[in-house]
Amino acid sequence: MTVLVDLKQDSLEKLEWALTSVPMFGSGPRLVVSDNTPDKLDLSVLPLGADDLTFLLLSGPLKSASSLLQSAQKQKAKIFVFEGEKELSVFPFLDCLLDRKKEAFSQLEKLTSEYEWVYILTMVYYGLRRNILPLPASSYARGKIEVQKRKFKLEDFENLYKFTLDTEFSIKMGKIPPDIGLARLVQKFNGGEYSGYNG
Repeated sequence: MTVLVDLKQDSLEKLEWALTSVPMFGSGPRLVVSDNTPDKLDLSVLPLGADDLTFLLLSGPLKSASSLLQSAQKQKAKIFVFEGEKELSVFPFLDCLLDRKKEAFSQLEKLTSEYEWVYILTMVYYGLRRNILPLPASSYARGKIEVQKRKFKLEDFENLYKFTLDTEFSIKMGKIPPDIGLARLVQKFNGGEYSGYNG
């Protein structure tokens, strides 16, 4: 029997149920997988005594002071660390762009080393739409967007959307290179005009 519990959406009670439930038909080894396990979880509160149970916890990077790691060490659990390749996130770039921070240029440079210009422009469109559409339910995202909205008027968002469309068209038609088009776009978000290309 294998049970997957995603602690991002499932409760701790579901995890406890998975650890204590026994299959109705047959016996044999049981595997319980807990995904998105919070680092504050204390394993000593969970019923882990069964011999036929393998309990696999999947978690993000853990600090040495985390309850999860400390309680796992106390229970003499086998701990394996798998370092996956870290994917570069576009969201710091979008935040800098919509907060009108000059750091958007350095964030753009990082992004262009990993992503094509089309993806970056697609995410710029997403950032603009996010600021025009009704606010999301998440208080974190809502607070961030409210701060960004104060830095622009509605017509600014419309003009930036048009400028982004023009930039995409100019790149696709070969009128400007992608790196210049993206740099001009960042400059436009910062309230200025890009004057580094005369093509």
